[in-house]
Amino acid sequence: MTSAICPLIGVLTYRHGSFLAGSSYCAQLTEVADRHKCVLIVYSPTDIDEAHGTVQGFRYNTHTKKWARVQTRTPDIVYDRFSYMRRDALRIYSAYRSKSRMRYVNNRFAHKWNAHRHFSHHPELSRHLPVTVSLTSGALGKLTRRFPLLYAKPVNGSGGKGILRIRRHQQRFEMVGRSGKEGVIRHTAHSLEAAERYVLTWAQQQKQTFVLQQGLSLSLIPGMICDSRVLVQKDVCGQWCITGMVGKQSPDRLVTSNLRSGGKATSMLTLLTRRFSAEKAESIMQSMQHISLLLASHIESRFGNFLEFGIDLGIDTNGYVWIIEVNPKPNRELFRLAGQHDTYKCAIEAPILYALSVLKMEKT
Repeated sequence: MTSAICPLIGVLTYRHGSFLAGSSYCAQLTEVADRHKCVLIVYSPTDIDEAHGTVQGFRYNTHTKKWARVQTRTPDIVYDRFSYMRRDALRIYSAYRSKSRMRYVNNRFAHKWNAHRHFSHHPELSRHLPVTVSLTSGALGKLTRRFPLLYAKPVNGSGGKGILRIRRHQQRFEMVGRSGKEGVIRHTAHSLEAAERYVLTWAQQQKQTFVLQQGLSLSLIPGMICDSRVLVQKDVCGQWCITGMVGKQSPDRLVTSNLRSGGKATSMLTLLTRRFSAEKAESIMQSMQHISLLLASHIESRFGNFLEFGIDLGIDTNGYVWIIEVNPKPNRELFRLAGQHDTYKCAIEAPILYALSVLKMEKT
């Protein structure tokens, strides 16, 4: 059993046998925890027995660089990093999380469609939302008359998986999608009816609920899809702060600018000044920061406390900022890949420092 003297921080994640989702990130968190005299335990929903106050979890040894199975008491506070999208695993997680009485630094968030509807009620945020509807029969025909570019997205998707781009040229519909096993798939339909059949079948094959979203003109660099990631995190006083912003770009032949899809991370200022003046770029970045902090506060007003958000924003060719997606369990590798090593370090330290600050405030 681990000692009860040091604060014990839990990280909830997906596990299959000895495989731990996000183990590299959890190892980095352990190094931060060691420096701040606390203990990190990583576990899955099936590893904890709250009724008896025990966890059969995993500890990372920063000297041997290896994981070991350990039994310990239940954590003082938990950082929920569970994001595996297999339906059976998601059901187990959802059932556990709904009845769990642990102290979490981050609540559960809504899927894309419910999140969009929540944002649409905010008078300022609603102006930055692309038109989005539930993917049902007839939806493609209605939206394609308004927008020549559309995206079909799974409501619980991540990493660009399952997204289908639909580009209309009169009665020809060119579609490019990312399937988990088959990679990039291309298809052309020569009528609206054929295109709708393909899109609805695509959604059925992904076994998820889909939304259909207005496509944006994000080619800040000719032939490239460009957008951005803003990481907002709480500081030790519980205030929302901008940890960093990074640009993303990928060739237009790909579906999204996501790095898993073949995208590239770059400096936000460098990306914007490829299209805009330095003064305009600075104004755009200020708008991005404002929208991101407003989003974080608005989400908490409806869904409870959170620790961090990775907010994907699109900047169109006129310099207007659009809200693409909000991820409550963000990856921070973009900052490392963009060479922003100080930001990357801060992004990893923030969850541990905030968790410790919450425990400290509860004692006072």
